[in-house]
Amino acid sequence: MKTYRVAVVAVLLSGIGAAWLATSGSARMKPSDRVLRVGDTVRVAGTTTRCAVVRRAGEAMIECLPAAPAKGAYATLAGDERVLVVRFRSPHVAKTVFHARQHRSAVTCT
Repeated sequence: MKTYRVAVVAVLLSGIGAAWLATSGSARMKPSDRVLRVGDTVRVAGTTTRCAVVRRAGEAMIECLPAAPAKGAYATLAGDERVLVVRFRSPHVAKTVFHARQHRSAVTCT
């Protein structure tokens, strides 16, 4: 179970990190944040990962997933209040495998 949690956290952090890197590109050279709004998308260079700003349950979140999700692939959603990791059961159906509330609790789903 510990290995599973580490894997879920790694997927989550890599998705958030990829989105940050994709939107900050030259952050070290030019200290300015790129502001994304609901509907904006980014593609992570050198990967099949795409991220989009979406609204889920009234909260703006960044959603990162493979360009062509397949069974067994993971996606992440992160916002000010919630963090979710989902695993695709098919290209169009995903199940939440981890969810947490910022500064509160975390639950691994089975």
